[in-house]
Amino acid sequence: AVSSADSCQGNSVERKIYVPLNKTAPCVRLLNATHQIGCQSSISGDTGVIHVVEKEEDLSWVLADGPHPPYMVVLDGNLFTRSVMMQLKGTSRVSGLAVAVAKPSPPQGFSPGLKCPNDGFGVYSKDYGPQFAHCNKTVWNPMGSGLSYEDFAFPIFLLEDANETQVIKQCYQAHNVPRNGSGPEYPLCAMQLFSHMHAVTSTVTCMRRSSLQSTFSINPAERVCGARDSWPTADVPLKASPLLAPFVRLCQNLAPPAPRCGHVFPVARPHLHRRPLSEFPQRGGRALGETFDYIGSSRMVYDMEKDKFPLRLDNIHSFVELNQVALRNDSTLWMHTDPVSRMNGSVEAQVRNLLDILSNSSAGAKVTLQEAGYSQPLPPSSFQRFLRARHIPGVVLTDHQTAFQNRYYQSMYDTPENIGMQYPEGLSPEETLEYVTDTAKSLAEVATVVARALYQLAGGAGSTSAIQADPKTV
Repeated sequence: AVSSADSCQGNSVERKIYVPLNKTAPCVRLLNATHQIGCQSSISGDTGVIHVVEKEEDLSWVLADGPHPPYMVVLDGNLFTRSVMMQLKGTSRVSGLAVAVAKPSPPQGFSPGLKCPNDGFGVYSKDYGPQFAHCNKTVWNPMGSGLSYEDFAFPIFLLEDANETQVIKQCYQAHNVPRNGSGPEYPLCAMQLFSHMHAVTSTVTCMRRSSLQSTFSINPAERVCGARDSWPTADVPLKASPLLAPFVRLCQNLAPPAPRCGHVFPVARPHLHRRPLSEFPQRGGRALGETFDYIGSSRMVYDMEKDKFPLRLDNIHSFVELNQVALRNDSTLWMHTDPVSRMNGSVEAQVRNLLDILSNSSAGAKVTLQEAGYSQPLPPSSFQRFLRARHIPGVVLTDHQTAFQNRYYQSMYDTPENIGMQYPEGLSPEETLEYVTDTAKSLAEVATVVARALYQLAGGAGSTSAIQADPKTV
């Protein structure tokens, strides 16, 4: 038997029977106000006979022909598609799934997110820019399969170690391979997966069920000092510079966050902060974007509207948001604006000023800024949630004019290698840390342009030539 759990502590007999899998990543249970998505195991784990699926024809054994259900399916990463997963979801003959990472990454791309990220939660609706609602104008994530938003009744694990995957396949080859169209008799090689979570149904249900426990706990949760306690309360106009940083994957804790480059702006800001604060009549601020329904910015806007936030919407003078910027073609960075709010003459003038400042800030840098087009809607961005509350002049910077350049959006294949971050062979860990990749240099150029623009937008009147992001820190 093969076991996937945090640890495998037991007697010598158990150790002879079980082979623990140490390099795995589970699919987890996630909730919103009305639904649950993701997956989990039963409270004691789920067990099944191993069957390796390396081509679609192998599915028939799992779905209909095999005599020993339920099955634990070991799936080739290239078959981890919506069509295959919906077949497995629709049968009671599957007790779990282990997916072997495809190497190399699927050349056609892979994204478990939606084709229209955050559809229905942005600014565009039947009442505001209906021609842009539901990605009618642009399908931003054409590779999206929506797997991250499905609810599976069995555990799903990603197998990250090729050696562990090979151990499973060897056990399968030795005991479970069908012979002459019929399955072998016991003993058979099986797998047990543990990923139980108590959250269920919806956030509302989960909070209601847990409130009694937390109310009468001998260690009730206490509020600790957090970031909100240190927010400035000065009544000054705010230049908001959000980053679309939070992310989601079907299997958690894999690869760097997507969208890429959420940390470019914090790298650049220290160059601004070297100057005296008195040089900035208007301050900068940072908000986080979010993968699920713009939940972070939605709460921020709600608190601003209810005067429960140290800043108010009226304090926001303009918006500059960094989105995906790592996969630029010909060093081009696209400036996206909202065509609906720009119909207002005052907003149009302020947006034009933003565009001009950003374009001028790229002088001498290896970055070319272009407008995405007046008729092009905003891409998925935190800025959309603020626009729902008020017409704020703003620009969203991306590496794509229309559809995402990133073919592995929100997936385990969204790795440094797939954005061209390459290191020479033979470098030690210390040398790798010091080595400046071409990607780092490219991102530093973007950070430099944005930092110079923010300096001017914040009221800085001096020269911006000294503002330069360090590629080593990027």
